[in-house]
Amino acid sequence: MKEAKVQEKLIEIRKTKNDEYSLTRLSNGDLHELEERGIGELRDETLILKPIELIYLSIAGYRILINGEEISVEDLIKEVNNPHALTVYLDMRKRGYFIKPVVNGPVDFLVWDKGKSPLTSSPRYMIKIVTEGLGIQVMELLNVLRYSESMGMQLVLALVSSEGVITYYKAFTFRPVKGD
Repeated sequence: MKEAKVQEKLIEIRKTKNDEYSLTRLSNGDLHELEERGIGELRDETLILKPIELIYLSIAGYRILINGEEISVEDLIKEVNNPHALTVYLDMRKRGYFIKPVVNGPVDFLVWDKGKSPLTSSPRYMIKIVTEGLGIQVMELLNVLRYSESMGMQLVLALVSSEGVITYYKAFTFRPVKGD
């Protein structure tokens, strides 16, 4: 019996900035497939990927080549500034959500409802990571909450324990209803 040949999944990229990579070649799939899965950001017809997204793709079975050299998951992990962000990202992906990292914003991630495409819908949630022991200042929390509500999204706090356990809390502004 002939064995079916499995096509290799390979992503070739080049490093553009400290925490960004641009896709140069994708085998066994197309760019649209990654976009539909909420991976990367299309800029000037080039897909830009973050280290967290490359780690996810590597875990999903893709071989990652940066500037022609294969890179391991361990080496990619060294590129991640916040290990708690990686924990939250991978957990949300495992739960079936599309999630995108936010750069230079008051929150860490944008998340879509399950079953909603990042190409045809807007994100529903914003995630802010709170690390056990460090916490978050009340004014910062209020500012992030106001920001998320002004954008029409639900704020979710991802509390990451020192053991790496994540607990998610929805945050919202309580507005009592005036009685007669």
